[in-house]
Amino acid sequence: MGATRTKLNVLARMPALTAVRLSADQTVQLADGRTRHALAGDWLVTRGRAVLDVVGDAQLAERYQIVDDATRLLSAAVCTRLEDTLGVGATRTPEDLVAAVERLARIEIGGIHIDFTPGQLDEIKYRAIKRGQTVEQALQAVIDRIREEIFWRS
Repeated sequence: MGATRTKLNVLARMPALTAVRLSADQTVQLADGRTRHALAGDWLVTRGRAVLDVVGDAQLAERYQIVDDATRLLSAAVCTRLEDTLGVGATRTPEDLVAAVERLARIEIGGIHIDFTPGQLDEIKYRAIKRGQTVEQALQAVIDRIREEIFWRS
């Protein structure tokens, strides 16, 4: 950590909270000792067996971030690295990131999409470097060969 920072946003490294929807009205004892009346359909927010909160649908979305088990969080450093390749703003939202990756991994010639796997893109880059070219120069050479094949060898 840098010595110049005086404030950090942190997330606790502990088991995630769990929200469980109640199927019946009940009185609930919160971990801090308070007692709450919960209605059917409310959510009990727990950590292990400790009940931390009782909320309705609107409060759940307002107070808590719902985490999909398949969700991946990206650090600011990783986002910066991605944006160095994909362009500024590419990591603003998951949808922006997917769109930027799709743009990067696709080449279009006259409305025809040529999709490459990451391995194929690595191979194109390797071959370009081996020839002392940029990826753009290597791909332009392919386009030039197609153009020559179609228009000059007739």
